[in-house]
Amino acid sequence: MKLSSKSILLLVLMLLSAALGAALRPTISLADERAPMDLDAMVPTSFGAWREDVNRMAQVVNPQQKSVIDQLYSQTLTRSYINTEGYRIMLSIAYGKNQSDALQLHRPEICYPAQGFMLLSKQAGALDLLGKPIAATRLATSLGQRLEPITYWTVVGDHNVTSGIDKKLTEMRYALDKRIPDGMLVRVSSIDPDNARAYAVQNQFANAMVEAISPANRTRFAGKLNTFQPLN
Repeated sequence: MKLSSKSILLLVLMLLSAALGAALRPTISLADERAPMDLDAMVPTSFGAWREDVNRMAQVVNPQQKSVIDQLYSQTLTRSYINTEGYRIMLSIAYGKNQSDALQLHRPEICYPAQGFMLLSKQAGALDLLGKPIAATRLATSLGQRLEPITYWTVVGDHNVTSGIDKKLTEMRYALDKRIPDGMLVRVSSIDPDNARAYAVQNQFANAMVEAISPANRTRFAGKLNTFQPLN
């Protein structure tokens, strides 16, 4: 079986990371140097045109059963929001205190098909958050008549990562500082047959949410808002 150049590079990085891990043995948890994570308190239930809808919870896809989720992640948050025009957004956040190889954040392109969804498309893009772009991934999925466009992004430590290779490099940089990074995956989706409209509203929602989060905590949810570099 032939491996792509990206797969080979990722394999080399994984081996190098393992070697560095054995040599450096990072023992300092980045999460322990920060204020305790409390997703429920840090993410407001109401912001801008959006409010949590506790009376009509739309079905949010979860990657695993609760017992498995509790093993993989330190905290999770699942909510349904609705805006003043009646548009609904489903929010799912997974936070892992130890973002090691054994505790990988579960990507939607894996967990949605595992729940029976068809993955119709996947593309890299940028979300406009607080006037600056961060790297994100957009998916189109379907389950019968349910068409669910998805936008998600990943943060490792303080860095918005764009790919498996970028994630591994970020972990290695932390290992050189003898630190174990934490990680977060933020996913927003909506049931909408119009992908373009869904992605636009999801961007608006994500921007309003990050703006409503305390400035002291924003980096943990959106990473450092550096210039976006498209994926190859």
